[in-house]
Amino acid sequence: MQWPIGVVVVLVLTVAANIYVAVRANDDPSVHVESDYYQKAVRFDADLALRRRSERLGWHVSLAATRTTAGEATVIAALVDSVGAPVQGAVVRFTARAVARANDSFTATAHPDSGRYVATMPMGRRGLWDVDIEAVRGGERFVAAQRLDLPDVR
Repeated sequence: MQWPIGVVVVLVLTVAANIYVAVRANDDPSVHVESDYYQKAVRFDADLALRRRSERLGWHVSLAATRTTAGEATVIAALVDSVGAPVQGAVVRFTARAVARANDSFTATAHPDSGRYVATMPMGRRGLWDVDIEAVRGGERFVAAQRLDLPDVR
């Protein structure tokens, strides 16, 4: 009778170990799964065309960030047109994802401030962040992506 009980115990331990590994694998904060990858694939050509239109528009963006507290950062974008003049009157939105923890993703709409666009975001982690920038002014739409090194709180 002990032999069948031993087999059952080994099977139960194997199933429990597999469940534990599956839960741990799906709970890793450094892994990001695209929420609707099929739709992203369907939009690939349209997104590529938008990036090319953004390049032809001639706008350029430079990002800077400072951590205001342990849990927030101020992201500043200087957006200029093809002749170097500041782009005024645009609606600018940032989407930031931590490189080390891809599930940490935040979106904010910036407000204009002295020719720049400023947003406060809950970016509590120092280090590298991938920031997607979208600026819309009238019928013009500009998209860009930059990597930002967020310093520690001073």
